[in-house]
Amino acid sequence: MRSLVRALLARCPVCGSRGIWRSYGQTVDACPGCGYRFSREEGYWAGALIVNIGVAMFLFFVVFVGGMLVTWPDVPWTGLLITLLVVMGLAPALLYRQSKTIWVWLDQRVHPYVGEERDWEQS
Repeated sequence: MRSLVRALLARCPVCGSRGIWRSYGQTVDACPGCGYRFSREEGYWAGALIVNIGVAMFLFFVVFVGGMLVTWPDVPWTGLLITLLVVMGLAPALLYRQSKTIWVWLDQRVHPYVGEERDWEQS
């Protein structure tokens, strides 16, 4: 559970280090805290895009259904549409970092981190 919280805070899910970002959406090659290599293989970050799309779809559902339930029977369709467009435009961009760290967390559940994967030259 602690590693999931680290991922949600856009930190290294393995050790919790904060210095994993080179720029807004680009990770460093290896975690400065534990040496974990973030990009394990070619196309590794495609999973992060799937996480980002999944979160955006979930937010769409919550806002759409929630908006309808709160305003039923006189649903302001134009206002709901504008709200959904704003949410769907901003959420993927604002949650991009978290989608990458959540993807690393999910990958860790399936393919756990082992010592020989450390970037020993980093340490």
